[in-house]
Amino acid sequence: MIGRPPPAPTALVLDVPDGHGVIEVTGDESSSLLVLAGDPALLEAGDGCGSMGRLAVRAGPGASAMAEVKALAEWLTAPDLVPDPRTGRAEPPDPLRLRPLLSLLSPGRYVMTAEVAPHRLHVVHPRAHQVDHRYADEDLALLTTDFWPPGDHAAVRRYRARIRTGGVRPALVALFPTAASRVGYLLDGHHKLAAYEQAGVPPLVIRLAPQTPRPFRSGDVGRARAAFTGAASAGHDDALHRVFADMREEAAQGPR
Repeated sequence: MIGRPPPAPTALVLDVPDGHGVIEVTGDESSSLLVLAGDPALLEAGDGCGSMGRLAVRAGPGASAMAEVKALAEWLTAPDLVPDPRTGRAEPPDPLRLRPLLSLLSPGRYVMTAEVAPHRLHVVHPRAHQVDHRYADEDLALLTTDFWPPGDHAAVRRYRARIRTGGVRPALVALFPTAASRVGYLLDGHHKLAAYEQAGVPPLVIRLAPQTPRPFRSGDVGRARAAFTGAASAGHDDALHRVFADMREEAAQGPR
């Protein structure tokens, strides 16, 4: 007898009418760009070398870092949640608990869910001007946006102890280009992620995504090429050039 699939995670749709636009993700599942304080910071895309080939790259020196973005507003850590032991899913937190983070997003409507990451989780640590290639056979990939490994070892130990007790779990927050995307940008929770890895336990992830994907903008594509060009020139990476060409074409077409 074939068992029924678990129900879809509870999705909370929320409006951010007064977001400052400090953090924004554009693109979709095929390719996306994380923009911080107006600067392209991280790029993730299919590399055009096969149906499962992906690449990721971080902007070079001078681009905004997540640590700098966090300094622009009071930062509250994501609330602890209790996932269902059978499905791994949890009720999304009250948006008021994430208000300092939500205020940094671009205005618009977002979808929020919370669930334990699948066991086939791949954590990507993009490096400045170095193209990271991978074969995407995982269920979920998270790109770190802050310093890695995180420097506060005491915080990692505290989180690790809490994780090992079970029950209430500390949550990470990741921003995805679409609600269905399997690749997200880790906004908050780098110390927690390190603790989860040390404990050998899959992390609990709060997923945020624009309800309607945001198309690439021509200006962002041009700045992205300048921010990531060192990677292409140093590694002669034709895949990255193909990604820029596709992004430029999509931006020229405008919203669909």
